[in-house]
This record gives sequence, structure tokens and C-alpha cells, in this order.
Amino acid sequence: MKKTVQIIAGFFLFSSSAFSQFIVKNTYFESTGISNLGQVVGYEGWAGPYSTWTPETQVVDTIYGLAPGNGVGGQAHYSNDGNYISGTMQGTPGPEMARYNTTTNSWTSLGSLGFSIGGVYSGGYSISGDGLTVVGNSYADTTTGLGYTDAVAWNAVDGIIDLGTLFAGKSTRANAVNSDGSTIVGWQDFNGPWKSAVWRKNASGGYDANEYLLIDPQGSATDEYNQLGECTAISGDGNWIGGYGDFATNGNPYLWNATAGYVDLGNLSPNGSGYVAGINNDGSMAVGRIQQGPWDPELPFVWTAAGGMQNLNDYANNVLGISTGTKKIYSANCFSKNGVFIAGYGVDTVTYEYFTYRLSLGNLSTENLTMESMEIYPNPAQDYFTVKNTGVAMVHITNLEGKNIYAATIHGDHTIDVSNIEAGIYFITLQSSENQLIQQSKLVIE
Repeated sequence: MKKTVQIIAGFFLFSSSAFSQFIVKNTYFESTGISNLGQVVGYEGWAGPYSTWTPETQVVDTIYGLAPGNGVGGQAHYSNDGNYISGTMQGTPGPEMARYNTTTNSWTSLGSLGFSIGGVYSGGYSISGDGLTVVGNSYADTTTGLGYTDAVAWNAVDGIIDLGTLFAGKSTRANAVNSDGSTIVGWQDFNGPWKSAVWRKNASGGYDANEYLLIDPQGSATDEYNQLGECTAISGDGNWIGGYGDFATNGNPYLWNATAGYVDLGNLSPNGSGYVAGINNDGSMAVGRIQQGPWDPELPFVWTAAGGMQNLNDYANNVLGISTGTKKIYSANCFSKNGVFIAGYGVDTVTYEYFTYRLSLGNLSTENLTMESMEIYPNPAQDYFTVKNTGVAMVHITNLEGKNIYAATIHGDHTIDVSNIEAGIYFITLQSSENQLIQQSKLVIE
């Protein structure tokens, strides 16, 4: 009999729904982005470097860059395939928005509008699903001694694009962008509260001036009680936008669509206020969190068109069939565009220690599951086997007890060494980068 020499640390729970999974990292990690393959990016300390977390192996890799803090802004988000990450880095003049290449393990500074406050020039807040557009903000003018920022976008053809502002001297910022970079959302400042802002690409390749999202499309566009709050998320197809609840919506987070208009997502707390952290590709599902009060724990939510808003803890237990035990989820920070992975943090109700989690909503993709459809050879295997694959995918080996013993991102055909894995029956799962197909096959190791 062969011995298993690889020990995977962490907390795995599988449900009866195919691929539903709850993986815990037993230390705090501020997760900000997640790819369609389930890779998580974020940071462990305020103003610290960015890191990536691979839940299956519990490996945390420092990728550097500049996480938020000490006057530096930005957020790390993955492109859908996991090849690129948005963020901020130390550029030649100072901190600037940047893009990280996970293949070359390197950051590239994307520039700024040429102005700075405290030595900070710009910050990257999100990246398009195809990885070709990065959005954020940049100081726009400091000649009068007043610092304000303009939302900006970057692509390889045009470089930095100033998205502007509706009011001179009032700041804007881009928070999110859809999969092909055609629609960007964020906020516009005017009278204190940040309100919705949407920039749409025009025929000439630039972006039109930003527009407010309105509760009543026939009402006044200048009435702050008719303007929806800051936009924080957008669906991959660009048709659905989500954001903060403010006084205009009694704190309730929202979704908005050109056809459906304003959609009130409701609330999990009588006096709570919340926001949408992520939306899947077609807008049928969204996640976020509700702030109850300054000293109360946050409430994570998942919203579906059929079920409305639900506490994510209840959803995991009652819908996915996963018991999280003493691990209570407090936030849903990010959501993969394929609608499969959620990441955030929580607190153990026994030890009172923070943890980070990744929840896989495997039941959403069971219609794509086909047993014995994957081509692997030789099978039975002794020392190695090869998975036939085109493009980029995530491959997992899972034992009969549901424990993940191997995980890797693969490009094309991939040969896996199993010489140190104990003989027995295993499941091989292959998930494409866009989650168009999930395949599972049985593997026998002799």
C-alpha cells in the first residue's frame, strides 16, 4: 500500500449537493477578489502586501503590491480566468494603479493623471473579466491645494482614460467593471453622500459622461432621494448593477437593470444598511453584507431572484446542506462571476477567533456534471496519470471521504504524479475557467 505524504491543513465540509464545499483558513485574511477557479486574493494586514490563498492546499503566497492603508487605496480583484489581478503598486513616482500577471508573477504600473497627494498618485479597484481593463481613481488636480480624484480606466490601447466628473472639483471613483470593459460603475460626490455613477463605452472607444441610477426614472435626476447610492458591483454581462443602501432606500442594498429598473433587495436587520459585494454573470444571484450597528456583527446575505435575500449561514445549512458547525459567517466579500464561489470572513463561536472561508455553491452547476465523461489515462494508474484538457482549468483529486488531496490550475493536458498517494478509489473533478463545464470521473490508483 502506498502512503499519503501530502497533508492538507484546513477545514473542509462537503454537502450532498455536488461540489458544495466550505473551506476555512483559521486566520483572518481580508478577501477582496475571487476567480472563476476559486482562487482568493486579499491581504492579511492593513497597508500590508497582497497575498493569494489557494483553499484546497491552504497555500498563501505573497504577491506584494500595496494593500489599502496609509493613504493608499485600491482593491485586488481577479480576472475570470485568474490570470490577472487589479491593485496598486509602488510606481516610479509613487503608489499607482497596477495589474498583476499571475503567470509571470509581476506587477505592471498603469500610470495616473500626473497629480498626487502625500505622494500617492492613483489606485486600482477592479479589473474586467477578460483582464484587459483596469479601473480605479487618480488624483486629478492639486494646483488649488484641494485634492480630488477622477475615476479612471486603463487598457493597453488607450492607456489611462480620465472618466471625469459631473461637477468640477468633486471626486469620482470607479469601483467595478463588467467582463468586456464596456460598462464601469462607481460613485459621484456632490453634496457629501456618494451616489451612483455609471460610465458606458461609446462608439469611438471612449466613455460617455457618468449618469446617476434613479429609483424613479421619471423623477428628478438631481433629487438625492431619487438617486441610488454608490455602485459597488456589476454583473459580467453588464446588465445588472448593485450598490449601497443609503437614506434614499432606507439602507436597503439594491440591484438595478435598464428593463427592470430599481430592485429593492430588502434587509436582514430592522435598522441595518448594506451593500452588494458581487453579482454573478447574468444578475440572477448577488451577495453582500448588512451592517447592523457600530458594535453589532455584520450579517452576510445571498440574494436570488427566486428566494430573495437570505442570511448566508442559513443558505449554506438549509439550501446547500453544509453544516458550518461553530464557524459563523459574518461577511460575503466577493463572488466569482460564474456564480460558484463566495469568500469572506467569520468568527468561531467557541474560540472567538476570526477565520476566512471559501464557500462553493456546487449545486448551481450540477446540470453541467457528467460522470465518466472526462478523458484520463492510464486508469487504473500507478505512478501517474494524464488529464486531457483544452484551455485553463482547475483539477481536484478527492477521496471517498470527500477530502481534497490535490488541486492545481492546469493549462492544456496535464500529467499528475500519484506515486505518493495511497492506493484506492478517487474522484477527479475538472472545472473550466469560465465554468461552462464541470466534469467528474472515477480514478483507481493501484
